[in-house]
Amino acid sequence: MKNLIYFFVSLFIFSCANETEKVSSSIIKNSDSKAITFIIDLSVNADSNEDLTLFSQEITTNVLDTEDFCIEYAYYVSEDNTSVTLYEKYIDSESAIKHGQNFMASTFFDRFFNLFTLNKFIVTGPASDEFKKFTSENGFVIEYRNSIDGFTR
Repeated sequence: MKNLIYFFVSLFIFSCANETEKVSSSIIKNSDSKAITFIIDLSVNADSNEDLTLFSQEITTNVLDTEDFCIEYAYYVSEDNTSVTLYEKYIDSESAIKHGQNFMASTFFDRFFNLFTLNKFIVTGPASDEFKKFTSENGFVIEYRNSIDGFTR
């Protein structure tokens, strides 16, 4: 019985140490990451004929089904449904360009701007010169912000 207790205690300690090792080894400093994030502040147009909930569900499903390079994509809506924060994260600048090309070529582009007015577009992370050129040439005014510290797990 005593040997069995030692076995289980040893197993427990080993598994806990192993979990701690997994967590600490998966930490990436933001400055070492190629991922870029979009934080987009939008106003909902009162005269739009789009349904906010339906539109966000449709476009989110489309991104989920067609863009495996998109890490995160989410609409956050104010309580009064007049403001939206769109949060998007891509593995790198090349992926973000591909998303932009897909978006502009889709039926969602006109619907998006019928539903929303873009107030502010912030990109965090190491946006490439190619990404900056692509967005500028397509009329997007963006504030770029680079990491001075932080991490992701």
